[in-house]
This record gives sequence, structure tokens and C-alpha cells, in this order.
Amino acid sequence: MEFTVNTKPLIEALNIGVVNSNVSPFHKKSTIIQVSANDKTLTLNIEAESIKSEIKLQGSGDCQDAKIFVGSLLMKQLVSTFDSSTVTLEFAEGGLILHSGTAKFTLPKMVDEADIELDRPESDISGLVTVDIDKSNWKFIQDRQLYAKSMSFIHPIYTYIWVGSDGDVIVGDFDNSLFTHSEKNNLGNTCLLSDTIVNLFESLPDGSKISRKDKDYIITYESDSLKYVSQFYPKYEDEEDIGSYNSGIFLNMMAHPENACQFDTSILNKYLNQAEMLSSSTDDTIEFSLTSGQLRLKDDNVDCKMAVSDPSKLSDFEVEFKTDMLKKVISNYSDEKISFSPIIQDEEVVGVLFWDDDVTTVVAGVD
Repeated sequence: MEFTVNTKPLIEALNIGVVNSNVSPFHKKSTIIQVSANDKTLTLNIEAESIKSEIKLQGSGDCQDAKIFVGSLLMKQLVSTFDSSTVTLEFAEGGLILHSGTAKFTLPKMVDEADIELDRPESDISGLVTVDIDKSNWKFIQDRQLYAKSMSFIHPIYTYIWVGSDGDVIVGDFDNSLFTHSEKNNLGNTCLLSDTIVNLFESLPDGSKISRKDKDYIITYESDSLKYVSQFYPKYEDEEDIGSYNSGIFLNMMAHPENACQFDTSILNKYLNQAEMLSSSTDDTIEFSLTSGQLRLKDDNVDCKMAVSDPSKLSDFEVEFKTDMLKKVISNYSDEKISFSPIIQDEEVVGVLFWDDDVTTVVAGVD
């Protein structure tokens, strides 16, 4: 059984459907793609954590419900190298044979068709409110906030991204006392997103639409050559074994105080890079202090000072951070100037609040 489709839309479909960063051995279904065809339509089904997607392309063939499972990344990578105008997919017993010009390539079958079926997304969005997806906002979250997401399952809720109905986004790590905040989402709903969902948003083509259906969301995109639909399902704090993100506490903690100073981001980044060069362990710490109107970084190997704006707005203070943690925080700011102010509890400085116009970060000092 064979099916022929134009190469360019097939490449586009695989680029949209197979998000490289969402393919993981910990989610086995994400490593395969379900390829099926009849006489007029080629259908690609893909799954990732919290996501199921389907893409349909028009073509022609002699297939009657042909289906095969092959490696998702391998198919995407291979097809991206084709320069022929069309690709013929031959459904064989042991694999999927791709004919491109005079060449042919065999993708091995990964699992038996009788043993598995990938879930299909819902596609009916009639009557639902549909809005555009702002890719730039989700790229911002991916670039400037996801680094702070917890990797530990001691407090599993912090392995998710908290989004609020008013546009707030919190990403943080309870165990390392590091949290970031922005106002970059327009989902209009309070829920918890996996990082795979943020990766999905950033990879979508311009013109993609999103609709909310009960607790899930449906993304649609259509061009002259393909139809794409993806359904993702967030987590919610009222679900069993999820718990509370305690977002109110963090939002209050990250309110910008009136008394603050600013430093030159590039200079502090340079000093932190130099400190890391001389660091011998990921557990190394560095003293961050404001003394006599100057910001000072000091450890066993470096002692660097720099000017700050409006030094009279803050009293002298001192706090100790893990060097790599502080470097990670500051390197994820792009503005020339960052504001900062100490966090004081029971008359003791326990951390520092950093912010620019777009993102706020609270990071606690080491004990």
C-alpha cells in the first residue's frame, strides 16, 4: 500500500507535530508517530506529556486504513533532508519505506499496530470562544522563567508552571527557594501547565488559535496544505494529590517595594562569570552585599565592587547565595538595568528580590 504527498507540507507537518524537546524516554508514546492513510488523506498522530495532536494532509494512494508506528524524531529528521517535490510512503510489513526521487529509505516499525493506539484530540470547537496564541509571550516564559522550574518530585506541584486567570505566570523551585513571576499568559484560567505545553506553544505556526473546552484546551491551525489540531490538559490544584501552589504567598512576596536600587546587568554578569570560572564546586557560595553605596560580590577567589543607582534608598545589607544559582538568575535578565531590594523577615535579610519591566525573581540566601 502506498500514499503520495507533497514534500513541503509533510516537512511542515512534522515540524509542527514533533516538538523535539517534548520527546522523552520517560513518556514512551512521545518517541513514536502513528502514520495512517486511506486513498485521499495521510494522518499523523503524536503524543507527549499532557498533549495529543493530529495532522491531516491531502494526497493520493491505494491505501485502505493503512497504519504503522515509526520513530517520531527519526522520521522528522529524515524527511527534512528530502528535496524531491513529492514523497511516497509505502506501508510494508517491517517498516515504512519513504521514496524521495530515485532514493528510498526504510524507517523500522517500532511497535505492532495491534498493540497500541495513540489518543486522538477532540476537534469540535463549535460554540467555543477562540483566541489567538501569542507565541512571543510563551517564548518569553520559556526563555526567561522555565530555568527556575523544580526538577524534584519532593514537592511535585512545583514541577508545573502556575498560570492565573489575570495573566500571572509563576515558575519556581520550592526546595531551592527560587521563584519567578511575569504577566505573560492569556489563557484566562487558573491552572498548572507542564513544560511540554509551553514547548508546544512556542513551536506552533503563526495563526494558531486556542479554545477552552471544559478543563482542556484545543489548538487549531489550518493552511492550504494541512489541518492541525492539538488538545492539551492542564492540572488543577483541586485535583487529588496535586495540592496548592500557594500562589498568593509568592505574588505578595514579589510585589515591588518603593525603596530599591539598580545595577548594571552586564557588569554583574561579568563578575559572576568570573566567579564561576574560579569555582570548584556547585555548592560554592558568594556574598552579595550593599556596603557604603556599592554592590559587592565576594568569595574566597573574587572581590568585586560596582556602583548602584540611588544607593541612599537602601540600608547596607549582606546575604549569601549559591554562586551558580545567583548566576542563573542574573543571566536570565536581558535589560541593561535590574532593580533589587532585600527581603527582610524578623529583621533579618533572608533573600533578594530582583526585577525589570517584565519579570520578577525572588531568591533566598543560603542558611
